[in-house]
Amino acid sequence: MLALGACQPAADRGAAGADEPLASASPDAPAAGAGTGRPDVADPPAAPQRLPIGEYRVAGADGTDINLPHAITVSVSADTIAVASQCVTPRWTYRYVEGRLRTEPIPEAICDRGRYPAEEALSAVFGDPQAITRTAANGIEVSGGGRSVTLFSQ
Repeated sequence: MLALGACQPAADRGAAGADEPLASASPDAPAAGAGTGRPDVADPPAAPQRLPIGEYRVAGADGTDINLPHAITVSVSADTIAVASQCVTPRWTYRYVEGRLRTEPIPEAICDRGRYPAEEALSAVFGDPQAITRTAANGIEVSGGGRSVTLFSQ
């Protein structure tokens, strides 16, 4: 009878489960679902969400894989987010305000060609970042401006 408990969905929810915020909750934070009355529905994260400093490959945009003849990368330093996609190289300074990522574009000349949908998604996301979560595949999803992008460490 006790062996059946390990087969319940709750036992493997964390391993294959939904996206998790990138910040750890504070010890005073209520448990998931505490305000909803439903233990299977997570409340919004109480702790700030952070975009880790590092180098990333952009693997997806708006829920679809990117299939271009070149890589799109994102570099996050202590105060700057920089995208590189051939000659399209937008950058933003950033800071955290009340635990949320806030960006300001760095004006610069960008090459004169059309934009791929993934490049447009990156501009929308980093122009108005709303959420940063960790994916089940250990990627980072950043959403905002009605779009989303998935990043993987390089």
